[in-house]
Amino acid sequence: MGLFDYKNAGSEAGKALYPDAIALTLYAYTPTGQPLSAPGWAPIGATALGYQGKVGSQGTFYGEKDGFTSAEAEVLGKYDGAGKLIGIGIAFRGTGGLGYSDTFGDMKNNLLAAVGPVDYATNYAKNAFDTLLKSVAAFAIAHGLSAKDVLVSGHSLGGLGVNSLAELSGNNWGGFFKDANYIAFASPTQSATGNNVLNIGYENDPVFRVLDGTTFSSGSLGKHDGHQDSATNNIVNFNDQCASTAQNLVPFSILNPLNWSAHGSLGYADGLNRVIDSRFYDLTDKDSTLIVSNLSESSRGTTWVEDLGRSGEPHTGSTFIIGTDSNDLLKGGAGNDFIEGRDGNDRFRDDGGYNLLLGGKGSNTFELQKPLQNFNFANDGDGTLYVRDAYGGISMTRDIGALVSKESGSWWGSKEVTYNVTANGLLNGTELTHYNHSLNGDVYGNTLVASVDGDWLFGNAGDDLLRSDKSHVTFVGGAGNDVMQASGGNNTFLFSGAFGFDAINGYQGSDKLVFMGVQGAGQGYDYTQHATQAGHDTVLKIGDYAVTLVGVGLDNLSASGITFA
Repeated sequence: MGLFDYKNAGSEAGKALYPDAIALTLYAYTPTGQPLSAPGWAPIGATALGYQGKVGSQGTFYGEKDGFTSAEAEVLGKYDGAGKLIGIGIAFRGTGGLGYSDTFGDMKNNLLAAVGPVDYATNYAKNAFDTLLKSVAAFAIAHGLSAKDVLVSGHSLGGLGVNSLAELSGNNWGGFFKDANYIAFASPTQSATGNNVLNIGYENDPVFRVLDGTTFSSGSLGKHDGHQDSATNNIVNFNDQCASTAQNLVPFSILNPLNWSAHGSLGYADGLNRVIDSRFYDLTDKDSTLIVSNLSESSRGTTWVEDLGRSGEPHTGSTFIIGTDSNDLLKGGAGNDFIEGRDGNDRFRDDGGYNLLLGGKGSNTFELQKPLQNFNFANDGDGTLYVRDAYGGISMTRDIGALVSKESGSWWGSKEVTYNVTANGLLNGTELTHYNHSLNGDVYGNTLVASVDGDWLFGNAGDDLLRSDKSHVTFVGGAGNDVMQASGGNNTFLFSGAFGFDAINGYQGSDKLVFMGVQGAGQGYDYTQHATQAGHDTVLKIGDYAVTLVGVGLDNLSASGITFA
């Protein structure tokens, strides 16, 4: 689905809109003639629009009505390679620093939006830019564009302008802007008009959580994390303030200046750009829990990035943790985690569950935090190392060059032992710890037969036949349409990514089905949403793919035997 899925158009549509939206937002703070970070955009001046209002020397449009003159907006055009106008962007500026024309006016507007008069926030765009918006609508129509070719963006007070324009769009400016695209960052107000606006914000940004939609409440003075249908609800800007125990002794509130460190537009861009580039992005949705590292360079070597749960309601479902392009310390919890290191020499930890760890570039290490004997390891021969803990949890890891265990030391202490990950096993000096016995397929169809209890069968690519009369066998069909035959019991059938259309013969109640990182699994993890009876079989449809349990009735399944991660 994707975190920035907009108007239920799907992941790719959200990915296409987001770069333009964040670029327009940043440009609104720095309209000094420098090009936008997104290609093809250029300012549209007052002359071209036929606009007669107040305009700054760089082409910035100022608020038109008394009481709104501190408001600022930019109007830009998007052009194709032949120079044809194909889109229009409207960027509302948020509250600026002292270098802007009227920061105190901005602060007054923020205050009035919070405490009244009634509908101040709702009518903000019309009061500030009524004539400008009429000119933009006429300009668009004259150039053969429709509202669907218009993108409206803004940060903070600018995001309030986005929500205001969306709210008023059906009954003003000839209704032209009704079907425009609206993406707001860190807005203190969130639209109640369905999915017409995508409000993107950090959970620990107090400005983003200051109002209940559009109204002020006493809850705004404390930890304030009400769900908003039009907003992302669980993205954490893991910066130095978020990580600091001492700073979090002061109550979380918009009245606490330290909390405002999560509000800056550059912090939004830096963190969210890494989110949309993540290899996990298509597994997320608007309510997914994401922990985004924005620690200072000096803190990254000593601070573990994890879900501390300090600024909002308790999180549920899988947790996504995104690192930076330098050296990071990234730590999952006891649940199911997706952790991505990106570039740099990263160190990973996790406290159990079913996890996907992507090291990225660099020399990356997985710290087990327990003795090596508490784990089993299997290598699929295709770049993935599987780490199973004593409780049955499995971590799928890629680009991890070393594992560190914690072994008993002299007296009551402990010592860390480092093992290099090699093709044949885990190497510590001259001591080689072999991987669990496994059979590995290739890109073609293979027939793999388990030979001992506890075997791992990796089909990898191709349409494979995986067979076993042993117990405690782990079947990993991989891509392709695979057939699995089992009879020994207590087996694990693991499906990940685009796993294809698979069939299982001999499924028993003691077996476990595990779906890890499968797009379409959702965040509810209720297997009944995916299961249907088909004759004497049960079909589990997960996203675009499916598993058929041959000869198994729907009433023979239980939640304890099916895991979504």
